[in-house]
Amino acid sequence: MSFRTKTILRSVVLFLILLFPNIYACFVASDLSSLVKVMVYMAVVCIGMIIPMLFLRRRTYFIVCGMLWLFCAPIEMASLYLNHNPATATFVGLFYATNYHEVIGILSVAWPLLIGVMAVWIIYFVLASRQPNEWIIPRKTGIWSVGPCLSVLLAGSMLFFSSYAKKVNNIQDRKEAIALAKNLTLMKFYKIFPYNIYLNAFSVASDHYQARRTQEQLAPFRFGISSDNRFPEIYILVIGEAARSGNCSINGYERETNPRLARRTNLLSFPNMYSQAGTTEQSVPHMISRIPITRHKQCYLEKTLPEAFQEAGFQTVWLSNQSRILSFERILSTADIRYETGKDMSVTNNYDEYLLAPLQNAFKSGMKKQFIVVHTMGSHWRYDTRYPNSFEQYTPSLGKDFTWSMITPANRQQLLNAYDNTILYTDYFLDSLLTTVENQHIPALVLYTSDHGENLYDDERNLVLHGNYSASKWLFHVPFIVWYSDEYAQLYPNKIAQLHTHKDIRDNSSVIFHSLMDAAGLQYNNNTVSNAEMHTRSIFSNEYCMPDTLYVLTAEEECIALEE
Repeated sequence: MSFRTKTILRSVVLFLILLFPNIYACFVASDLSSLVKVMVYMAVVCIGMIIPMLFLRRRTYFIVCGMLWLFCAPIEMASLYLNHNPATATFVGLFYATNYHEVIGILSVAWPLLIGVMAVWIIYFVLASRQPNEWIIPRKTGIWSVGPCLSVLLAGSMLFFSSYAKKVNNIQDRKEAIALAKNLTLMKFYKIFPYNIYLNAFSVASDHYQARRTQEQLAPFRFGISSDNRFPEIYILVIGEAARSGNCSINGYERETNPRLARRTNLLSFPNMYSQAGTTEQSVPHMISRIPITRHKQCYLEKTLPEAFQEAGFQTVWLSNQSRILSFERILSTADIRYETGKDMSVTNNYDEYLLAPLQNAFKSGMKKQFIVVHTMGSHWRYDTRYPNSFEQYTPSLGKDFTWSMITPANRQQLLNAYDNTILYTDYFLDSLLTTVENQHIPALVLYTSDHGENLYDDERNLVLHGNYSASKWLFHVPFIVWYSDEYAQLYPNKIAQLHTHKDIRDNSSVIFHSLMDAAGLQYNNNTVSNAEMHTRSIFSNEYCMPDTLYVLTAEEECIALEE
């Protein structure tokens, strides 16, 4: 065999080793569900591999690429195996947060796999070191061939996402559509190995740095809160995702989407409640802040509801089935117990019921007083991936052959059917969670609401999904449910009476901070002004005052009055 043939064969083997995580992704990644997606994915990967060839000779190229590709390949392979999706910021963050002893423990169990990985690395670098240090492709030829291919890919991606922006986000302005298309195009690189590892690692490190910096600035901050209660008690805030109040049968919807919750005692639904913003990143921080949405820029200048309970002696727990979001990082970092599923929104088998076991574990921690946040995936797009097949009650809905071209007003009924199935599954999840809490047999209260609603081609504007630049009542009208244990009702009969009195109020999620504080009997020490404010904004208080006007934050961070 000639030297040239050996060089080519070694190069083929080296390329296959480098590309193995990408090839594996083509078979298991839920995002790559069609041949077209696989072809575009591999085209981007291959062009990304060709570009360094213009600047590096063969041996140097394979050694450098090996160091960049292979050392992070196990992370990608683990995510693909566990989640059927490329590594996300949340998944990479799990490695960032893992301590030395946990790493040693994992490696001691997975030592056969570790030996296999090391063997592949050794084979790769031995073969790479034997490559001649010549140009793989002539630089001029490469520039003339790669340039047009890259331009076509970028242009095609921009064209597709600008069309998507006009259809889904109802953006008619050309500049806004192009800006969104650019951001969506760049986001795709967060799902392509190896770029996703480095981009997400940078994102996680940046988030942690910003969280530490903000936490240092807020360290001296105190609410001045205390609790005189000495008995065990549990307060839980369940944050839903993209749920619409109007699609809940407990609020009068014609379809029976809440059969389990409807049969429960000690449960109240507030049918006229609204979120304060149309995206998760905007809504949740304000949901757990006492700063009103009209002063939204000051939201991050003081601590949050979990930290207020922590100051009063409660153990705080944050359980999340959501992807990592920068605005939450500091808040999550303060929790005594923090659990994240590490899965991305596009994972097909990522169900909220997976949070029930960590919730049980939190109850076993031995702490008598707990404040818990359960952040669910709820009804986030894609709807058909939010529930198991057993909850496919309303049909026809979206199937595995889904394509983005199906998001049209003509397919509204299919979208609605799949969406209502997510509400039905949320009913099951909440009922299961309440049973788990109920079995603790101590004073407990659970408040559930959604971060925002959802558009489903409800009017002539043809708005769909959320995050739209146009505000709508469907985007902000959310379910708001309160459940309490028998033990809580015996302890606080007056608060329960006031809760029933305020069932039909028209308000928004700004009541959560003050209501849960009041529900737990927390008080500001020597601060009559703050205590008065708490009682006027608490649905458990006889001093509650309903606001004349509700305000919401648009996607452009403009605070506007919510229309009746």
